[in-house]
Amino acid sequence: MKALVARLGCVPDVHVARWGQDVGRTGSYWLEEDSRGLWPIRILRSAEHGDDEPQGTLVQPASGEDLERFDKLQEEAEGYRQRAQAAARDLGLSMRFIAAELEFRKRYLRLLFTAPGRVDFRELVRRLGQNLKLKIDLRQVGPRDEARVLGGLGPCGRGVCCRSFLRQLRPIPLEMAFDQQLHFSPGRMTGVCGRLMCCLSYEHEQYLQALAEVPQVGSRIERGGQQGRVTGVNIFRECVSVQWPDGTREEVPWGELKDEDH
Repeated sequence: MKALVARLGCVPDVHVARWGQDVGRTGSYWLEEDSRGLWPIRILRSAEHGDDEPQGTLVQPASGEDLERFDKLQEEAEGYRQRAQAAARDLGLSMRFIAAELEFRKRYLRLLFTAPGRVDFRELVRRLGQNLKLKIDLRQVGPRDEARVLGGLGPCGRGVCCRSFLRQLRPIPLEMAFDQQLHFSPGRMTGVCGRLMCCLSYEHEQYLQALAEVPQVGSRIERGGQQGRVTGVNIFRECVSVQWPDGTREEVPWGELKDEDH
């Protein structure tokens, strides 16, 4: 059996974990072991049926003491983040460290950073490993991953989806907005990451299915013995705007139309 879980801390990671006993209810906290160590996680969905390979094994439920310990480790990790930033500055590296996470047994430190381009950080890793006496993992992230780490509120007033529940960050092409007849407005359609909002993909397939059943804008239709040209489609009202030969416009329900292309 597998469960959908989310890592806690500043470096969220939503994935599948395996367990060998009753995993408990959704929303419960557990300790998970993977190739990098021991981490506290939260159960998002107890029964996960899919082909995804588990990335860790649930060891035991996390106690209140475990969660308090993790909070203290996060405070300690923040100090390491600041030290890493200072070391990068000394080496003249254009890196901005945005988050750090310390493994439960204090054996492993993960640091996330942004940079304008690719960075050769081998010397930095060597110095940090020697000074901190930890295994170091440096990961460069882009704008969307940065938003996932730092979090924030979307225009809906809820926490950003990428940090709350999304397992994968998929590209959102501008065509999705056009298919939904949205006028491109960067201020209204972009998230805190500066990219098109992930929620544009949630209903995209339904829009495509609805549009496949109606005449396209620019096509010719026939109604009551006269022909007109489709100038707009309103999915929610299930009608199209038609311009007739005399220049008048009319909204016509889909069921009354006969598309000359069919």
